[in-house]
Amino acid sequence: MNVLVTGGTGFVGRGALPLLLEAGHDLRALVRAGSERKLPLHQRCTPITGNPLDVSSVTRALEGCDAVVHLLGIRRKETKSTGLTYDDVDVGSVRVMVEAMQAAGVRRILLLSAGAIGKSVYVQCKGRAEKVVRDAELAWTIYRPSFVLGPGQEWPRILEPALALLGLLPGQMGDVARRARAVTREELAGSMAWALDHPESAGRIYDVPAIREVAAQWRESRSHRIAGAPALSR
Repeated sequence: MNVLVTGGTGFVGRGALPLLLEAGHDLRALVRAGSERKLPLHQRCTPITGNPLDVSSVTRALEGCDAVVHLLGIRRKETKSTGLTYDDVDVGSVRVMVEAMQAAGVRRILLLSAGAIGKSVYVQCKGRAEKVVRDAELAWTIYRPSFVLGPGQEWPRILEPALALLGLLPGQMGDVARRARAVTREELAGSMAWALDHPESAGRIYDVPAIREVAAQWRESRSHRIAGAPALSR
């Protein structure tokens, strides 16, 4: 596929792009000017300079694309330094993307959301972003990780033993604990690579247990693919 990726220079994006390239996809990464150096140096990863909050800019970036992986979001510290809110970026960029996709005739989108746990401003904004996608006539897949582990972000591991025990409980408490557990950045990225190859993932919301399940399938298919690859000549 030809895939437009937003948020490719962020924490999740830096893990997702290499795996999407490994899966054989051609990537167009929408980035702000000066951020191109943060992208993988790969002949199938093309930086597209533009504004993710501008419909015409995003529509141009979508030219020739078959699908979108929308990872864009604003961090709490950035809301303070820029004056932008979660509604401005996390919800606003999704509204722009949906409008641009409809104008460009692109239907497939993978949306990075957040675990629907609690009622924080952040969680509520992610819920509004999800609704924008669900209300559009698109082939969407939504991801709801709670914590994502990766380089420089390992602290959620301290919560894992307690959440694993609570997750054994029946009822709502056990359900919340299972959905509050962490996934690795590789698991999240792998589940997205898997979804692009599996149309049946459209119309589904993947929370933490589902992300882990799909990531396991992706790892298995990846190991078979690597094992079956021809040896490099010396």
